[in-house]
Amino acid sequence: MKNKIIMMSFSVMLLMALQKSSFFLNDYLTDKIVQKNHNGTQLTYAVKQNNIAALIFSWKNSIQHSKQWLLFAKQLAKTEGEAAYQLAIYYQGKNEYKKMVFWLESAIRLEYYEASIALAEYFFQKDKFNKAKKVLKALSIEQADEIIIAAITLNVNIAISQGNVFEIENLTRHYAKLLQKKEAGRLLLVDMKKYQVQLNEMQKRDVKKFIPSCDNSIQLFATNLKHLRYLEKLIVEFKTQEMNQFVCFSPVRYMPINALDCSNNPNVAIQCNELSWQQWAKEINTRYVGLMLPKGGANVHLGILYFDSQDTGDVLAHEISHLLGFVDEYTLPIDHVKCQLPQKEIFAQNISVLKKQYKGKKEEVRASILKQLAWAKYIKNDTPILQSVSGAAGTVLWQLGTPKEFAHEIGLFSAKTCDGVHDKLTSQFTAFKSVSKHTKLEYFTLPFTKFYVNLLQTNSMEYRMPSFHYNIALAHFQQVIEKKANNDKWKTWVEQAESWENNDTRREKVRKGLF
Repeated sequence: MKNKIIMMSFSVMLLMALQKSSFFLNDYLTDKIVQKNHNGTQLTYAVKQNNIAALIFSWKNSIQHSKQWLLFAKQLAKTEGEAAYQLAIYYQGKNEYKKMVFWLESAIRLEYYEASIALAEYFFQKDKFNKAKKVLKALSIEQADEIIIAAITLNVNIAISQGNVFEIENLTRHYAKLLQKKEAGRLLLVDMKKYQVQLNEMQKRDVKKFIPSCDNSIQLFATNLKHLRYLEKLIVEFKTQEMNQFVCFSPVRYMPINALDCSNNPNVAIQCNELSWQQWAKEINTRYVGLMLPKGGANVHLGILYFDSQDTGDVLAHEISHLLGFVDEYTLPIDHVKCQLPQKEIFAQNISVLKKQYKGKKEEVRASILKQLAWAKYIKNDTPILQSVSGAAGTVLWQLGTPKEFAHEIGLFSAKTCDGVHDKLTSQFTAFKSVSKHTKLEYFTLPFTKFYVNLLQTNSMEYRMPSFHYNIALAHFQQVIEKKANNDKWKTWVEQAESWENNDTRREKVRKGLF
């Protein structure tokens, strides 16, 4: 019994000695590896013992993103924030975003604060602004300048994207000096001034007033810094096209996303409360305005262009052509105003909506048709636009259209514009265009037809849209009709719209609301 007790005591002492030596061995190996005085055997043993220093050394000396690198990273990521962060970057590169978010959140729990910026940036890019703000809110002001300035920069960008004017002002006022410390912060402040985000009266005086250099001037707006930069790229792209000679752009500007109460459905044409444009009109010195929103269908409403951040330079050019007086050559909605009746006068550069058949002497019918075409003078005398067909009781009718054998000429060719309208009345008329081939007015990616450039060179003002002031006048007038209230504000905006016109006929058209 006594011997048994002695043996048990010896075993306990031996175990304690081994544990104590193991503890000192781990410290010893850690010190050797940190000082880079270890050998291969020591490193291998230390890795097997899950020595953190050995794992970190082996991980950082592995080929990045190799199987070995990934194995060490996963072992370390449970306790080491940097490893968790690098794992997130790895999965981001593979577009495995759920895993990326998981490891970023793990890194944040391990107080690796670069991960907070990365996760907030990810949510910001996905328009999940509240999630991004929640991540940033957890950061302490005691963090390193790089982290804090990145967080402030991101918070300002979120406020800009949300149209939170008060928050923009509050952040930039409190942290202006801190933002000046780093390049990212300085660039943000430069962009804010450049795009006129939250300028005070003193700063506004420093902004050079745009002086239009052409008759069809456009001021484009966007609702965040990313889209403003994209707008600039689209304008540069537009300037390589032939249509550029008829348009000039004011420097792009910021507009809060909530300023106009716009729809934001990607599958529906963008619509906004156009009364709100009057708050911006005093600072706009162009005939037309345009607004890029994050989502929504591109369209032109009178003097205002709407489009979204997914639209290309081809889409922008297509929409600008509408401002210049061109109508779509693809099928318009069934209730489109231009497809309800044959036209009484020319309304577009490229489209005329006319009856399909006519009675009378061929020369007289031809002369009356030519008066309804913006491109009449380009049609040669020997290019047919009428063909005889048999009518009721043996009468002769003239069918409108240029035969296929003259497809290379300027003439009168069927357009799809009003094909969506099908009833007994409207089947008697249709839309015609000047050229037989497909154009940019039907397919965005096609170049702007040279003949259409010729039309603009001949007359770039007759069929164009009225200035955006007309939209404001119309919005006021509609309010009067709907609310049956006495409101003469629309008259003031009509007068402003008139001032942008170049002749009495156009001015009268504005006064009578004939657009």
